[in-house]
Formats: sequence, C-alpha cells, structure tokens
Amino acid sequence: MARLAHYVMASEWRAALMASALLFLPLVSWMGAAIVALYGLRRGFTQAPMVAGIPALVALAMTAGFGDSAMLIVLVLTMVFAAVLHATLSWVAVLQVALGVSIVLVLLVGGLYEETLKALVVAIQEAVLGPGQLESLGVDAATVDAWMGSLAVGALSFVHMLSAFFALMFARALQAQAYNPGGFKAEFEAIRLQPMFATGCLLIALFGFMLDPWMLRFTPVAALPLMLSGIALVHGLTGMRESKGLLIMFYAAMIFFTPYLLLLLAVLAVVDAFVDFRTRAQQEPPNDEDE
Repeated sequence: MARLAHYVMASEWRAALMASALLFLPLVSWMGAAIVALYGLRRGFTQAPMVAGIPALVALAMTAGFGDSAMLIVLVLTMVFAAVLHATLSWVAVLQVALGVSIVLVLLVGGLYEETLKALVVAIQEAVLGPGQLESLGVDAATVDAWMGSLAVGALSFVHMLSAFFALMFARALQAQAYNPGGFKAEFEAIRLQPMFATGCLLIALFGFMLDPWMLRFTPVAALPLMLSGIALVHGLTGMRESKGLLIMFYAAMIFFTPYLLLLLAVLAVVDAFVDFRTRAQQEPPNDEDE
C-alpha cells in the first residue's frame, strides 16, 4: 500500500487520470474518490486543484450523460470530509460535520430520487405482500408506503455516506502506510464521541420512529456516526488485548447478524461517550498480576 501511495502522489496528472478512470468502474468507483482524498489529506486541495477538479468534472459529466449522480455525490462528500480531516486532524470533527452534511444530503436525495424509490417500494410490496394481505393485517397501505418510502430515502443516503467514509478511510490508510505507519490504526481506535454529540445522534435516530414517518429518513444517517464510533471501540478494545481472533469473530458475526450488531454498536457508542471503556480497560490490572 505504501508503494501505491507513493506512485499516486508522484504525479498530479497521474492521480487525476487514475481517479477519473476509476470513477467509470461500478464496483471500484469509490477508489477514484479515495485517490482524490489522498491528495487532499497530504497536500490540501488548494495545493492540488487538478487532482480535485478533473475527477469532479468527469463525475459531473457522468451525471449529465447517464442521469446518475451517485458518484458525484460520493466524490463531493469524500472531498468535504478529507478537507475537514486535513484541517482538524480529528475524526470526531469529521463525524460532526458529516451529521450536518447528511441532513442536507437526505433532503437532496429525497428530491432527486423520491419518486423512483416510491415506485420501487410499491413493487417490493406487491412482490412480498399483496394488498389483500396488508388489509388482513390491519395495516393501511398508504401508511406502509409512507414509512417504507421514507426509509428508502434514508437508506440510499446512508449508502452514499458510507461509501464516502470508506473512500476516506482507505485514503487515510494509504497515507499512513506511506508516511506514518500505524498512524491510521491508532487514530481510528481512539475515536470517541462527545456526550452531547452522541446523545444528539441518538435522539435524531429515534425521532424517526417516534414522531412522523417523514422523519424516518434521517434515522440511518444519524446512526452512522454512532456505528462508526462503535466499530472503533471494538477495534480499540481488541487492540489493547492484542486479540485478532475476537476481531475476526466480530466481523464474521456482522455478516450474519448485521442489524442487531449495528444497533448494539450504536448503543455502545453512546454509553462509551459517557463511560470511556478504553480508559477503564487501560486502568484494569492484568489478569495474571501477582497478588
């Protein structure tokens, strides 16, 4: 990975062309955003306008030509997060900015894709549950449409945000491998939200279920900072214990129990904001300490 980072950073033209080319590939298009983020993290976007500008123009052309703005949205989000991380050197600051940006993103996605997503929801309902079955369950079809349509908007926004974070983390890992080995691992494992921020994320996530179906679209993106903080907590605790086996078991369980583990991670992140599990774990005496 260090060689890849040095190879990309050796030429702005090379980085701009590589990032632009990767944007066209469906499964690895996020890597184009990661290359742009790498330059932003290392030098700042003001020092590398070509690396940021050319891929952005390509993504804009893809939006105009194919009518799909997903890659442009992910690229812009990644650049914003990279700029914040470059300026603050704080992942918590990135997560705080991400919460505000994600609210705007939800409104944008709702305007761009809401009709398409509603049609998809109707198609899914007809395939899974027919109108007669909904009536037999005592559920109003319009209510179900409202809840599922709102959730679909939030889920799509969540995917965009997660893709941007994945691109940023990959770029940060490349930078650390090339210039500061072990740096990304240390700073990621140290992520811990402030109590007020964690509580705010939790309240926004809960409001979607408690207040109105329209508010449900904000639940996934509000829960994302909590989930990432929870994953950082797991990495931090397993790193202290030097137990790679537990970490492998955690990700294996994530495959089979994703919704439940994500919920647990969100709750743990909120509790950790007040309790600080990692500091408590450091203060605990070793199990084999002589008495």
